[in-house]
Amino acid sequence: MKILFMLFLLISSIFARDISTRYDVHVTMFGHVGYADVTLKESGDNYEIKLVAKTIDVAAVLLSNRVETFTSRGKIKNGKYIPDIFIKTKETTKKTRVQTYYFDHNKKEITLIEEKSKMVNRMKFDSETYSLKLKEVQEKSKNEEVLDTYVDNDALSSYLNSKYGCSTKQKNHILVAIGAHNDKNDVSYSCIEGSKKQVAILNFSDGIENIYNLHVEPLDKDDEIVDVLVGYDSDGFLKEALMGEVFWIGKMSAKRVYHEISKN
Repeated sequence: MKILFMLFLLISSIFARDISTRYDVHVTMFGHVGYADVTLKESGDNYEIKLVAKTIDVAAVLLSNRVETFTSRGKIKNGKYIPDIFIKTKETTKKTRVQTYYFDHNKKEITLIEEKSKMVNRMKFDSETYSLKLKEVQEKSKNEEVLDTYVDNDALSSYLNSKYGCSTKQKNHILVAIGAHNDKNDVSYSCIEGSKKQVAILNFSDGIENIYNLHVEPLDKDDEIVDVLVGYDSDGFLKEALMGEVFWIGKMSAKRVYHEISKN
């Protein structure tokens, strides 16, 4: 889960109308393990932002070619991004899970529809040979529920709304959003300033203007906390994200390798 939150933070600096960005993700133990593509489109008062995270090479083998996609669509009101729908999709070689969250801000309700499918082996009767054969078949399930708790942000809209975190009087922010918070995990981010910033900036390449610290409480309170440092350039766009030592795999980093902005 930790890597997902790091990838989430890659989008927090997006505020142009149309933007397309790629970040390469590296881990000390395995090298280049994947990438995250982020796109944002705005049309009038409507927006859609999508993050696609893919594993490659050794990581793809270990994680069954995992691809995770996060999409937020909604309205822009007075400069704030308000989601109508948030979709989380996780795909591996044999499994798919799609979680779709529908926001009703008037009723202060969120409806979740979860759809799952997986390939499993089943014994099937072969009418040609009159024998039982092991065949791979697809199993599907679908569940719908109204969540007990209402929040007005999802993970992507929340980060879009937090782009001015270093320019406000309040420097520490608690994140409560669909896809980024639950009762077991406390997620927060803070702007690093002063002497702490001068020390932290030594870890980044040139051109870093603001630095944030992303903090996620571990599920197991006995686990060591490894926060993520996130660096932005002078234009307010994310340039790098750095995570310290994680167990035996080493340090993790995400660096921007492609960045294109177009205005309608």
